[in-house]
Amino acid sequence: MTQRFEGKSLEDALNSATQALSVERYQLKHHVLLEKRGFLGGMKRIVIEVEIDEQAAPPPVDIYAQQPPVRPAGDRPERGSGGRARPPRGDGRGKSRGGRSGGGRGGDGGRGGRRRGTYESDNTLEPGDFQRFAAIDEDVPPQADESEAAAKVHTWCDRIIALSKLDLVARSEETGDRITVRLYGADGPRLTDRHGELLDAIQVIANKSLVWRSIDKDIELDCQQFKERRVEELGRRARELADIVRRDRQEQLLPAMSPIERRIVHLALQDDEDVATESRGEGFFKRVALMPRASFEPDDSQTSTR
Repeated sequence: MTQRFEGKSLEDALNSATQALSVERYQLKHHVLLEKRGFLGGMKRIVIEVEIDEQAAPPPVDIYAQQPPVRPAGDRPERGSGGRARPPRGDGRGKSRGGRSGGGRGGDGGRGGRRRGTYESDNTLEPGDFQRFAAIDEDVPPQADESEAAAKVHTWCDRIIALSKLDLVARSEETGDRITVRLYGADGPRLTDRHGELLDAIQVIANKSLVWRSIDKDIELDCQQFKERRVEELGRRARELADIVRRDRQEQLLPAMSPIERRIVHLALQDDEDVATESRGEGFFKRVALMPRASFEPDDSQTSTR
């Protein structure tokens, strides 16, 4: 059974969940439903959905982390006659008798030492950093002839890219009812990270800004074939759950998803004769329920393609 918790950060929300459910952190499986940020980008509110994993194994104990740190002999402070520790000479407090000491702006104990330590921490690589930040080696196709509407969308996307200082290039395509903008460049992983959150956000803003004002077609943004892969993956998961519903004749629930993801699931099963779909919940993120069509009786406010 899943429950929802919220806090000012993920750590805060997880702490609330562990206290309310009286379990250890490793026994919780969580899924972020909502992240609300302030005007300057700081976290303001986060909502998570948690579930207790009874089969979770406790993490291995790090015996080295339990040992107290050993101070090197050369780092022990000098002691005066009164027993109090006194700082070593040239510790960055200012000038020595002969002028600036070695611990001034350029010394190890002053600003120079702190700056050097900052650079060392900034240069620490984490797993996946190379794939995340390395330039994407992909061919950018030439821009085909554009209609007036496609050119407006293309120009709008170029403006957003310039304002956000992203390393991306836009190319537009047009079909009968849709204008698709494909994005190429080194910052592509930033768009597809976190289930394509940034890519979906820009697409929503584009449709809100242009559609029904100067454009009469839907606008879709894609990067690195992310949309095709997401449609294929969500469609596969929906069909697998539909098979379970047909076999067990019991309702199945998918995790909370965005409106774009829910629409993919609804469309994947809209022609299924045995299984119907329905959105459940309130707010931006909702869950999709799959149920036997014989027992599905939607009211006037709910449809199987919502």
